[in-house]
Amino acid sequence: MRWKEVDEGKQIGGPHELAFDENDNPITPSTTKSFPDKLPEDANPVLVDFYNYYVKRAFHPCSINSAMIWDATTPWSYYNFPLQQNIEKITAPKLIVTGEKAHSRYMAEAAYERLTDPKELIVVPGATHCDLYDQMDKIPFDKFEEFFKENLK
Repeated sequence: MRWKEVDEGKQIGGPHELAFDENDNPITPSTTKSFPDKLPEDANPVLVDFYNYYVKRAFHPCSINSAMIWDATTPWSYYNFPLQQNIEKITAPKLIVTGEKAHSRYMAEAAYERLTDPKELIVVPGATHCDLYDQMDKIPFDKFEEFFKENLK
């Protein structure tokens, strides 16, 4: 893809996450939009959560998630760099916050299990992944304050 960008002399946009076909080849999207204009009635809750955030309450034409202007090679770094490879070596106090209804909750809990003490996990009741971006009534600011006052001495 990088050579294609060089050959064409321009950035080629792509999705946030790579999809693969049955032969493990990356699938290039046929659209430059991250989301449809309207969601189907039976859209899964994760799609609804992201749609409501990136298309409605936080849309911006220059947002890489709202307008699918990720570089086509951006996701490759996620595959080439195992983010949690050395998670057990983090010695500083750790605070992980996730939503009760977050599609990513399992990742937060798996990371928490691998971390060494001192560590704390907060599961915000009723919150989704995107709720914790901007829903001020759901973000546990009191817990952040308590954690930082205790651990940033």
